[in-house]
Amino acid sequence: MRMRRLMMTTCCVALLAACSAAEDGGGTPGPTPPPGAADASLVALDALPDEVAAALADASERFGVPEAEVAVAGALRVTWSDGALGCPEDGVMYTQALVPGYLLTLEVEGRRYSYHGAEGQDPFLCER
Repeated sequence: MRMRRLMMTTCCVALLAACSAAEDGGGTPGPTPPPGAADASLVALDALPDEVAAALADASERFGVPEAEVAVAGALRVTWSDGALGCPEDGVMYTQALVPGYLLTLEVEGRRYSYHGAEGQDPFLCER
């Protein structure tokens, strides 16, 4: 009886461990979706060349620094949970549908800025 209980406990622990690993992709944590996103995954910068160029140009002009002084700190493919693209404004109604897009994080003079966008659209600075 004791041996049977030990075997059952061992099987249950092994099963729970396997389920836990399967849920999180085998134990390797992925990027955490930003607020307003349903899903996110890392992406190479060359996958978003026009979007990166537009964000760099905007940050350069907005903050009064040469583009060479604006660094791209990260890029994510994001499925936004609605039309606000993770940057809702008070009093504005947004489509309630998943929106494929991206999130770029730029760094200027030691500060980080988030540029959000929908697939096929230019990015915008999210000041929230």
